[in-house]
Amino acid sequence: MKLSKEIKVGILVTGAVAALLWGMNYLKGVDVFSGQNTYYSIYSQVSGLTSSSEVILNGVKVGQVQKIEFIKDNSGRILITMVVNQNVFIGKESTALITSSDLLGDKSISVILDTLSLAAQDGDTLKSDIETTLTDQVMPLKNKAENLIESLDSVAVALKAVFNPTTQKSLSTSFNNLDKTLVSIERASSSLDNLLSSDDSKLRKMINNIESITNNIKNNNEELSVALKNIASISDSIAKSNLTSTINNANVTLKETAVIMEKINKGEGTMGMLINNDSLYNALEHSAVNLDNLLIDLKQNPGRYIHISVFGRKSK
Repeated sequence: MKLSKEIKVGILVTGAVAALLWGMNYLKGVDVFSGQNTYYSIYSQVSGLTSSSEVILNGVKVGQVQKIEFIKDNSGRILITMVVNQNVFIGKESTALITSSDLLGDKSISVILDTLSLAAQDGDTLKSDIETTLTDQVMPLKNKAENLIESLDSVAVALKAVFNPTTQKSLSTSFNNLDKTLVSIERASSSLDNLLSSDDSKLRKMINNIESITNNIKNNNEELSVALKNIASISDSIAKSNLTSTINNANVTLKETAVIMEKINKGEGTMGMLINNDSLYNALEHSAVNLDNLLIDLKQNPGRYIHISVFGRKSK
């Protein structure tokens, strides 16, 4: 059977297209003539991961990322579709870990194999995780270093403001005064040591006396308690007595006495005139002198004042 030229051209073009597709997939690492299983994994972000990124198991490429797309639930999560050679065992509990494949920032998926679980079936979803990159690890240290540098800069500025010439001079003076104070304290402590050493016996006697006093107080605790109760009783009696009325009466009396003394000072009344008026004093003194002279004359010449007649004769 002879084929027409059109059929021959069609077969040739179809074969060329098939060879081209096979070659492109081969270059991508996809063997179209071997069976493959499709697995899924969900991530919050896949920075650096692209379609055709490698899927690696124990350092060996076993598949590649086929598709990257957002999940249509408005959550922002990303669904990764990967194809893996069906002859490779992948456990259900295995983890698809996004890792750095080189220093340029390219990413790949490394399968953390779980050999204890059952084999994952075509279309299963694997656990997902993202490896912490060196940048992620260094960033906290970088932030801390920047904060530390800022703090050191603030401290340096503060120290520069503090240690100006005036402050340095003041600090120097303060340190000198502190040295003098320490020397004085040292001398005082030495003197105190000498005093304690020389008066050790006196201190011992003083301590013994204090101990004796405390022992006496302890031994006479009951008597002290009775005395304190008696004092409390006396104070209660004073509190219950009409002390306020007595004090008020005393205040009234003192006020009246003050009024009388004021009148005496002003010369009012007999007592005031006697104290403040010299004429009354002089008159009394003169009367006292005359009375004294009269008594003397009466004693010396009683006949002048007393007449005694036995027979009733009248004197001339």
